[in-house]
Amino acid sequence: MMTKSKHIQISTVHEQAVLSPAQKKFNATLKKIEAQKALLAEWQNELQACQLASHTKLEPLKQSLHEQQAVMLTLLDHLYKTEKFARHQQDKIANLIMQMCTELIAMAGRDDLKSLYNQYSETDYDAEVIADNFLESEMLQDMFEAQFGVTLDENDELDFADPDMVAARLHEKLASMQRNAQAQRNAHKKTAKQLAQESREHEDAAGMSKSIQAVYRQLVTALHPDRESDPVERERKTELMQQVNVAYTKKDLLQLLSLQLSVEQINQNNINNIAEDRLKHYNKVLANQLNELQQEVMMLEMQVKQMVGISAYEPLSPKKLVVILKRDMQGLQYEIARIKQDIRSFKDVRRFKDWLKSYRIS
Repeated sequence: MMTKSKHIQISTVHEQAVLSPAQKKFNATLKKIEAQKALLAEWQNELQACQLASHTKLEPLKQSLHEQQAVMLTLLDHLYKTEKFARHQQDKIANLIMQMCTELIAMAGRDDLKSLYNQYSETDYDAEVIADNFLESEMLQDMFEAQFGVTLDENDELDFADPDMVAARLHEKLASMQRNAQAQRNAHKKTAKQLAQESREHEDAAGMSKSIQAVYRQLVTALHPDRESDPVERERKTELMQQVNVAYTKKDLLQLLSLQLSVEQINQNNINNIAEDRLKHYNKVLANQLNELQQEVMMLEMQVKQMVGISAYEPLSPKKLVVILKRDMQGLQYEIARIKQDIRSFKDVRRFKDWLKSYRIS
């Protein structure tokens, strides 16, 4: 069982009514981290619930709709070939058949309908798909480059239907750009100011690493299960050490400090009196942690948008995801009822011809 995190915050005491800038930053960053963790957990919970609902409720509705569309398609093909229609009516029926074939091939995997599509089309289905995918990929690549400020070359071709791959390639591309930029900087003779800046950055990185290591070592000293003779206490410490190791691997300073509070290794007075130099390093560690959480939330949101089929630029929240799923189920139920009614109606050719009058080729 995961130990509940203790709330971390520097609080004012009577001797010190005002927090220092570093203390205020510490508190503010912690608050943002907690908010991002809560948002990430909410996304993960809602995504899991929606995936379950999609599997048990949405997919059966889609399957039912596809079955009714296939029945309609057979009826339309039969009517076209056995009844007499004017040229403009035939064009409308052919257009409707091609649209339904396209949807069933793409959404239901009905590749057997490609031959039917080709009967009513002047082109080949597979050739059209290749051309459409090329244009869509170029458009999405342009949007991708504009949003993330990167330039993709021929070797960076992305499959935008796979958000995990896109995220991995984006990370790889940005890392490559950073390495190239660093190599270019290294190729030029550095000024005294640049050398001083690099020295400060190395010192900061070393300080950040030592700050996390210090907290980790204190926890290991207190919780190492091999030093515990009591079996019950050894089991408790083993579980806590697992949490400590996970937090250390993730460089989750907030969780490490929370664990210290949980096992009473530190108290509120220790938090209030963190030395300024250590607080400076803590703030940088926490800033990095916040940035990683924000990136994780962004990538998860991108994955969800891809799953529900909405634009990358459209605002989306976990609660809205539930609304979208409910709306989609209601929409499918309506479509199933409508197409069943149309199938019954279209069997009467006169009523079908009346319906064609209002149909517009798109």
